[in-house]
Amino acid sequence: MTRFTILGASGTIGRRLVAWLRTAGEEVSAPARGDEAIWREDLGSVLYCIGVTADFRSRPLETVEAHVSLLRRLLAEARFDRMVYLSSTRVYGGAGGDDRPAREDMALGVNPHSGSDLYNLSKLMGESLCLHGSRGRACIARLSNVVGGEDGDSENFIPSLLREARQGRIHLRSALDSAKDYIHIDDVVPLLARMARGPATGIYNLASGIRTSHAEWVEAIAAATGATVTVEPGAPRILFPPVDIGRIRTEFGADPRPAVSALFTPAARAPGPAIASA
Repeated sequence: MTRFTILGASGTIGRRLVAWLRTAGEEVSAPARGDEAIWREDLGSVLYCIGVTADFRSRPLETVEAHVSLLRRLLAEARFDRMVYLSSTRVYGGAGGDDRPAREDMALGVNPHSGSDLYNLSKLMGESLCLHGSRGRACIARLSNVVGGEDGDSENFIPSLLREARQGRIHLRSALDSAKDYIHIDDVVPLLARMARGPATGIYNLASGIRTSHAEWVEAIAAATGATVTVEPGAPRILFPPVDIGRIRTEFGADPRPAVSALFTPAARAPGPAIASA
């Protein structure tokens, strides 16, 4: 039996991974932050879910510590068989072009003068360490915008809309034709478990492959809650490139659902079959 170690188990994805794997009958360790046992024990298959998200701009040093520094020490000192490093499709934000699909092997642009790019720079450094400093034991999951598992007080886009909707009114500060790729957490977790089993290599986009517009989101949320919708005058259009998911389709037979329908008509997926080795 594989032993799974979830680092960052208190976060949204980490918590769901722990619960899902335990339901599947797997041996799971979820060490707390600062637990020194991770330097002594055999960690088995590691899922590196540690990260700083919405508040990274105000916490640059902690962001680099989470995405790079601790990872570097783990690669150098910890005992493990495999590692899946959770990155983000946010790194494609500087790829350029509205409609060119974002592929795992494409060259990426970052700007060190931009505070927003600190996140991308740190994630890309973590990815590079895994690719070139893990002796072939680590792979990367670039997660799209994950919905369906956020805490109620999350500052992410969809939880924020849902909070506003419960108050009766959604006010958008970005244009209705803004669009990004989103994926439901129930489609993410089984894929991460399979990647941790092996023999996944390199970088994988974990996304739905579908760009969902703000208009689609607010229409669905308003229909479910009865909330009214207003848009800030002159709100900017924010458009991320479509995300190519050919690798997860080919190697894992993945078929992620459209995020809007998945969020409002969730269907839990049984843990057993999806964890089988590829």
